Amino acid sequence: MKYPILAAALFAAALPTTAATAMTIDADERELYDDSIQCMAFFGIMAGLGSSGEAEDPKMVESGTKFLAIATVLADEDDAQIKTDFERQMRTFATIAENPEDPDMIQQVKDISESCTFLETLVDAMLESSS
Repeated sequence: MKYPILAAALFAAALPTTAATAMTIDADERELYDDSIQCMAFFGIMAGLGSSGEAEDPKMVESGTKFLAIATVLADEDDAQIKTDFERQMRTFATIAENPEDPDMIQQVKDISESCTFLETLVDAMLESSS
């Protein structure tokens, strides 16, 4: 992942948007976009599970929303593409959940959790430094 791309995406998210255009994305942006979709889905699932014992965890909702904003900017507000990619990611999580006792599946979830937590830390630091 290229950190300048993340900074550019966050900066672009703060700019006013115009009419939606088709998604145009380069290879570096694609990696960040894919990571954002994965983290949006991960934090959405975690929000629904309520990690703090509540029906919905507000921290997880906030985290998922950050990644939705990044994905939206990178996808040039192509909502149909975002929805398609999000649904594909949710199917991936459903496949992982089919075998909750499988050590490989558990490791995949741990890896995703660590990756998304790290990426969120970077996003928060960049947002903090830009304000």
